[in-house]
Amino acid sequence: MSDNQVQRGWEERVICPEKGSRVVHYILRDSTANSLLAVVGIERSFNHMFYTVTEDYLRVFGSTASVNARTAWKARKYVVEFLISITSGGGSLFANSNQQQIEATTPHQQHPKAITDGGAEHIEVLCQDSGMRGCWFRCKVLNSSQRRLKVQYCDINDCDGSAKLEEWVPAARVAALDKFGARCGGRLTVRPSPNSEYSSDNNFRVGAAVDSWWSDGWWEGFLIGCDMDAPNNHQVYFPGEDRFATVDKKHVRASRDWVDSRWVDIETKPNIISLINSYRNPMPKITLNPLPGTSAPGNSNFTATREYSSKSVDDSHLKELLVIKEKEDWTVKGSGNDAGRGNIG
Repeated sequence: MSDNQVQRGWEERVICPEKGSRVVHYILRDSTANSLLAVVGIERSFNHMFYTVTEDYLRVFGSTASVNARTAWKARKYVVEFLISITSGGGSLFANSNQQQIEATTPHQQHPKAITDGGAEHIEVLCQDSGMRGCWFRCKVLNSSQRRLKVQYCDINDCDGSAKLEEWVPAARVAALDKFGARCGGRLTVRPSPNSEYSSDNNFRVGAAVDSWWSDGWWEGFLIGCDMDAPNNHQVYFPGEDRFATVDKKHVRASRDWVDSRWVDIETKPNIISLINSYRNPMPKITLNPLPGTSAPGNSNFTATREYSSKSVDDSHLKELLVIKEKEDWTVKGSGNDAGRGNIG
């Protein structure tokens, strides 16, 4: 099929329907089975959506004066107009792009195709798009090539709900670095599904790296406390989306990284509350002018700089979280799909 015979289309997919936290993905497709996540919409406040262009779209189509990394829409109709302009001309989505740039691999990681060739039919795929950053989705591998894997999502249906969602994903994309530097550098966004031994330990300490089952996926986070009125509930912070949640401990597992064909433990952050507080409320640097008649040796323009420390925050007490954000939603988070919780693979 020649490129001028290839047709394009787009799909609107609701990822999270929860009011106040809605997430919608807009996906470009062509008739040769290529797909590309182009726009992500997230609900910033009740009934107010915010739409942004993805990095993958910009890598494939490039930036223009009207569509670039700073582009944002506040109404769905503008997103639809944009998608129609992209799909009306037809042609392969990757006809004018270097797809290798999107799916760059690292020589120190096991290629996911090798994982599937070794019999690992079930994998997890990390989402790093706005609104879903830090969520691992359970998938079944249907097909594979050198650069991509065709997967079927175990817990997400397609747009009409008639079957499980299927799509091609990059086989060896390097995950972005996390904000606290806790994760292993160079890890990939595709990994084998953890076995039952991976998630058997529910005795976590404050600051432990955990994955929490919520909204049809495993979300990377840190344990920040326990609910004193409901001991079975863990309070978790999701750094990818800067969110808090209360999760039943049976839906929490130890979080690890897959590096060099093995699982690697994530270092506990006992000072996690201070880290969150510092991230959300960076301490200002105050410049002090020297007293009259004083100066630093050899420097008549000396100024002293003092930076406030956040170490006064008591890491072990949950009440300090309320100082960080008093109106945070602490309601118990769960998914409408209970079948997959705590059962990996």
